[in-house]
Amino acid sequence: MSRRSSYLSEELLESAQIELKKLGGNALIARKLEAIIAACKHGITQVAKVYGVTRTTVLFWIKNFLSTKLENLKAPPSRRRKTILNDLDRDVIRKIVDENPQVTINFLIRKVLEICGKKISKTSMHREIQKMRYSYITPRPQHYKQDKTKVDAFKKTSTKN
Repeated sequence: MSRRSSYLSEELLESAQIELKKLGGNALIARKLEAIIAACKHGITQVAKVYGVTRTTVLFWIKNFLSTKLENLKAPPSRRRKTILNDLDRDVIRKIVDENPQVTINFLIRKVLEICGKKISKTSMHREIQKMRYSYITPRPQHYKQDKTKVDAFKKTSTKN
């Protein structure tokens, strides 16, 4: 039977569980924190087998978590996804939306292609708009057989509470 690593402790377990609860949506860091928690309960070798990584990798995650908490568990900038838009492109989008808040994502995509020469997907544009703290204004759904004159007449004659 192998000996228990000196890095594994109750303090490590508790702090990893607390950070995991605070984390939110970053799946890579969450996976590493879950591996650290599992290593405290089941051992580094078994966790390495389950996660499909080497024992050294799990130890590396534990050491990084102990030294600087979550900062070293993040992927290095060279391995992260590169953004399509730069700050100037974002300024163009911000200007367009400020001039006309009623623009659609498809309109923004066409404008970015015309002005910046960059093709961007709907999902990426939506993500950029959310990062800028803009939100959608969607109309209420209307039935396709709805008669607008009857609706207006009802609004005029109905009593307000």
